[in-house]
Amino acid sequence: MLTKENVFEKIKIILVEEFEIKEDDITLESNLFTELELDSLDAIDLMVTLDKELNIEIKTEEMENLITVDNVCDFVVATANSNE
Repeated sequence: MLTKENVFEKIKIILVEEFEIKEDDITLESNLFTELELDSLDAIDLMVTLDKELNIEIKTEEMENLITVDNVCDFVVATANSNE
């Protein structure tokens, strides 16, 4: 079972390694677009990576409300745990 802490750590690793964002800049409250400066393609890449690494399925239309790191964490935890 995934926890929010596990997912947050995984997201931080992806953002640092794939998007070269400083780890200190990433908090649960961070806005993916205004603060972390991801564009829509970056957001899709993030979700695809989470899909693969956590073995979940995230549909593009579900991503529209994922604005902050916290939103992504909550969504991934709920999706992963509903699949168990």
